[in-house]
Amino acid sequence: MWPDQVRAFRKHSLVDTRELIGLTVLLGAYGVVFASDMQPEYLQFMNIVGPAFLAAVLAGGCWWQLAQDQRSLWQPLVWFRLGCIAYYGVGSLAPYIANDATVQFMQLLYAFSDEEALKVGLINVSCILIVLLSVWVVLRDHRAGSWAIAQRRLEVSQSKTLLFAAIFLTVGGVTRYLFVLPSSLGLIETLPGVVITVAKSYGVGLFLIVLASFRGSHIALPISLALVPIDLVVGLLTFAKTEVLTTLIFAYLGLLHHKLNLSRILVGASIVLAVFSQLDPPIHFGRDELWRRHGKLEAPLEERLEILISYFSGASDSGPMQETQTALSRLSYVNAAAMVVSWHDVGMTGDSLGYALTVMVPRFIWPDKPEITAIGADLYTAATAQTGSSISPGLFAEAYWNFGWLGVPFLMIPLGIILGLFSQYSLYIGETENWLHLPVVFLGVQIGTRVDGTYVADVIGASGIALVCALMLFIIEITLSRR
Repeated sequence: MWPDQVRAFRKHSLVDTRELIGLTVLLGAYGVVFASDMQPEYLQFMNIVGPAFLAAVLAGGCWWQLAQDQRSLWQPLVWFRLGCIAYYGVGSLAPYIANDATVQFMQLLYAFSDEEALKVGLINVSCILIVLLSVWVVLRDHRAGSWAIAQRRLEVSQSKTLLFAAIFLTVGGVTRYLFVLPSSLGLIETLPGVVITVAKSYGVGLFLIVLASFRGSHIALPISLALVPIDLVVGLLTFAKTEVLTTLIFAYLGLLHHKLNLSRILVGASIVLAVFSQLDPPIHFGRDELWRRHGKLEAPLEERLEILISYFSGASDSGPMQETQTALSRLSYVNAAAMVVSWHDVGMTGDSLGYALTVMVPRFIWPDKPEITAIGADLYTAATAQTGSSISPGLFAEAYWNFGWLGVPFLMIPLGIILGLFSQYSLYIGETENWLHLPVVFLGVQIGTRVDGTYVADVIGASGIALVCALMLFIIEITLSRR
């Protein structure tokens, strides 16, 4: 390890000052436009320039992080920025760059105005700035740890990559294919959150087996070539693009961890975006078809395969959705965000944090615990008077919906501290390659990406699960080291 890498490991800045300056300037521009009585064309101009500038600043923040240390790839703060770029950069531009059919489709949920879109943009920038500023203030003098200890652990970890890959693939695979997959098919009604968490370790196993392949393991190469395509097909049959993208990203992270450079990052990002754009139409068609046939999203695999074949054979070539750029509309939360913001402004304050304490109680202790994720379905019903789908306004609009402007610091400061602490933890695990803790690292990454989710399920609940898992793994590690 070179001296400059040693220094970067010993002291690592989680947030760059230049990023904070850029966001502060953007916030000031939003504030000026919001407080003044400007013509519609100026509002549209700000609604285009603002998200574009936000995406550029956050992309710079990602680059500055990775320039310090390539293991920053594991930091939830990096993935938080990427999520914000996708949903609040590109997604916020969608109403102004998409075709007319897409804009009309977005406005079906809520017919937002340029003024409402501007206020949503102001809320987004305020929340992002508070998250990063809280990290900069509270965790500014972060020191990652001892390089000597990290180097010793790194040398030991090289020989254990295949061992941990086998463990995570076995444990995660059994849980995923015997419990989680049957649950998505409707064969099992409700699963405890811990089961779903354990199943995610299968993705960790895929990452490790791919990494071992690139490091020259002749055993790992055929295994990874078999398992990754199988899991991609299974994910497609569940009609959940998250399943497909998760497998794809975990596999590609194995390549990036082996050797990280700008060209590989750009190629990986291009692949993920291309897959996402191509995935959305068949998955949307499959979910709609299941709902039309059964009034629910559960169906056996053979029926799902038949639906998928019918899509590619041309069954979806007609209808108004054919002209809609669904991939672009799915990235945009302007409609749902503007809706809940307007609800708060007329006195319809949100109560989506009502399960904040309930989410911390394990289901095996409370079998009849309410469905935490029902928040999205309830919001969809309240907005459309229909059932069968789920929506979210995103974390930032949800904060305003519940508490108004007070919700920005009230919910975003804790979020920033959570992401910062997990980023410290992830940086150290990435440097030492202590694979035992890798499932917790990926849980932290998931928290960072879920800026489009709900605060209770995707921040409070996920953080609690990750904390419990981390403590358990530390206990296991200490026990094994004593032996």
